[in-house]
Amino acid sequence: MSLRINGKTYDWADVDIKLSGLTLEFQEISYDDELEKELAYGKGQKPRGYGEGNYKAEGKVSLLRDDYDALLDYCRSKRISLFKLVIPKIIVSYANDGGRTRSDVLDTVTFTKRSNKAAQGDKSIKVDLDMLIVNGIESDGVKAL
Repeated sequence: MSLRINGKTYDWADVDIKLSGLTLEFQEISYDDELEKELAYGKGQKPRGYGEGNYKAEGKVSLLRDDYDALLDYCRSKRISLFKLVIPKIIVSYANDGGRTRSDVLDTVTFTKRSNKAAQGDKSIKVDLDMLIVNGIESDGVKAL
């Protein structure tokens, strides 16, 4: 494996986000996942091993109010509320010029929280949506579990 030194790194222009049946432009996307792990102790002070708990994946998107309105129009056309909307997959792709495209797949996404804010001096209005990623995150073809 080679490490790129002093080369171009990924930036926002290299990120492409696709949603099934929707054309939206996010201003920001963040997502993370975790698997609970805990040390197991017996006699003595050193752990004997570890146990695993639940896997959890969640994220957040920020979009301009215009794109949020388009999302609401989509929900209205499907006769579904925002928090009942289930997006089968969100695909986040990264690529540099001439490089291989790498993708993260957020599998089965549903929104859990909506945050609106507008303030004096704002040049644009954004809406933040928190989301659960029900079936996990696959990074460049590798599943978390």
